[in-house]
Amino acid sequence: MPARPILTAATAVLCLAVHRPEAWGDVLISEVMYNVQGADVEAGVFNKEWIELFNSGDQVVDLGDWSIGDLQDGDFASRFPDRTLLYPNEAMVVTGDAATFDAMWGSGIKRIEVQNFPALANSPSATNETLAIRNAAGVIVDSVNLQQSGGWPRIDGSDGHAISLLPQGLSVAGNDVGANWSPSIMGVYGGWFSDVGDLGENHGSPGFVATEQQSPFAPSPDADWSMVVLPDTQNYVKSTQYRNTLTQMTQWAVDNREAFKIQLVLQEGDIVNNNNTNNPTSGDQVSSQQWANAKASMGVLDGQLPYILAAGNHDYGTTDAQNRLTELNNYFAASDNPLNDPAQGGIMAGQKDPGRLENAYYDFVAPDGRKMLVLSLEWEPRPETVAWANQIAADPQYADHTAVLLTHAYAYGSERRYSGSRVEADADGEELWQDLVSQHGNFELVFNGHFGGDGAGYVGSRGAGGSVHQMFFNTQFQTNAGGGWLRLVEFLEDGRTVRVRTYSPYYDLYRTDHANAFDLAVSLNLAGDFNRDSVVDAADYAIWREAVNTGSLAADANGDLLVDQADYEIWRLNFGRRAAGSTPAAAPEPSTLVLAFTTLTVLGRRRATPPRPGRPIHYARRSAA
Repeated sequence: MPARPILTAATAVLCLAVHRPEAWGDVLISEVMYNVQGADVEAGVFNKEWIELFNSGDQVVDLGDWSIGDLQDGDFASRFPDRTLLYPNEAMVVTGDAATFDAMWGSGIKRIEVQNFPALANSPSATNETLAIRNAAGVIVDSVNLQQSGGWPRIDGSDGHAISLLPQGLSVAGNDVGANWSPSIMGVYGGWFSDVGDLGENHGSPGFVATEQQSPFAPSPDADWSMVVLPDTQNYVKSTQYRNTLTQMTQWAVDNREAFKIQLVLQEGDIVNNNNTNNPTSGDQVSSQQWANAKASMGVLDGQLPYILAAGNHDYGTTDAQNRLTELNNYFAASDNPLNDPAQGGIMAGQKDPGRLENAYYDFVAPDGRKMLVLSLEWEPRPETVAWANQIAADPQYADHTAVLLTHAYAYGSERRYSGSRVEADADGEELWQDLVSQHGNFELVFNGHFGGDGAGYVGSRGAGGSVHQMFFNTQFQTNAGGGWLRLVEFLEDGRTVRVRTYSPYYDLYRTDHANAFDLAVSLNLAGDFNRDSVVDAADYAIWREAVNTGSLAADANGDLLVDQADYEIWRLNFGRRAAGSTPAAAPEPSTLVLAFTTLTVLGRRRATPPRPGRPIHYARRSAA
């Protein structure tokens, strides 16, 4: 973000002296928070809503004695203070309560407080909301007729969202077009969220205005293959209005399977909102309709991509796991999709209970030769389920696989595993870690949904075989039933890097914050084959020796972000092994290894940090008032 130029008082006066009256026309409304989480009003003051203004021109504009209000009812706030300067390419927030705004969004954002801030409709329409900026002479400089139809973004859901002007709409004409606006979203064009405790979050980007559009979402050029992760889908299928969003997500996976080299789709549970009732707790679809909607949307993948479902709490009981009965198996079966069906050569390897999908495991070889084992476990797995999963993970035939746990509830967005299952004997996230995941050297990835917060979280822990990356992802509480957000998990050509990105075909936008776009290090396909020539040999030992000296990840065989003796042991045990699967030959014990161990002892354990993908977005300046 470019630094704000330092202007002396004399320079500012000079700028004001030469700016043209038509420069007023460069000031426009760029973001509106009209539907906050919780009450809009406290003690008679509309203290949580706010409006952002942006100077799209190249001159300083003095907003002294200007005002903002609603043309529909003539409700204008008090005039702005004298010499309220808005610099070129700068944003400023107008609020009815600066202290409350600062408490919610932080200090340092340029903002002014006005009296009699206009009451903003939570459901704006063509007849009830036309926001306007009026200059000191009473001339309307910009106006926006906010709506929730005709191409305008809709704001609903549990969280609060501002709406912000997209880069292509940064003009007084452009902000009249609904398609040029979008809900303000965490990680998109400077968006972040303000936590309001048990109420949820408010999403916005006050003080930030994106001035350049995102480039089209495209596969990483060095990706070998990828898989798609779908978060909780319950809010899509419970509603006639949003049921097609899930179809849009699965259709995107099918349409882009070749470009993105997609091999698999994972769904994190809460397939429906109500498992078995004719009185839905929300939405307009009864349970049978919800399951039928889910089946239709996921059925887009049949014969196109294999997919794995997890059963969430809302997939049991009547509405929320009142018991262990589920309609899942009445609507979905392995035989539906030949790419899943073992009888047709599909990837399903077995089920805990024959004919039931709640607890199942899947085995396949990815295009890069990586052997994958995916275990899908029920909501808060029962003791017998955990015991069964341990048997599968410990099976010698899966010792050289990358094991993945897919389950509905495991980790929070607050970088910790959850504890406190509803039934004491059943496993919560921490117990799944202690009693299952940490016990097996092949577990490297965990995916779950269920929880709220900002919709993304990560827990990194060292298991029996190295790093285990545990990822929470769920956007159901955000506007538009979740906004169609999905995760793309790419396995890169270097054989050890996994790139995680977050994209919405509904908005055609992607998130760039570190919670939603990051790289991970996993074990190499052929352990010890550091140069990826399909054989573990002396050349790989040389790479390990050099990595110890540099801190590089090039010889991190177990994916724990350390280059140390453990990686040498992996190389030694696999010396002579080839990608075709030949038996490892006995490793030599060259005397030169003594020198390497001495070097290792001196240097100690060097931690390397994997690179994060950089996707710079250009923003206008943010400055303090």
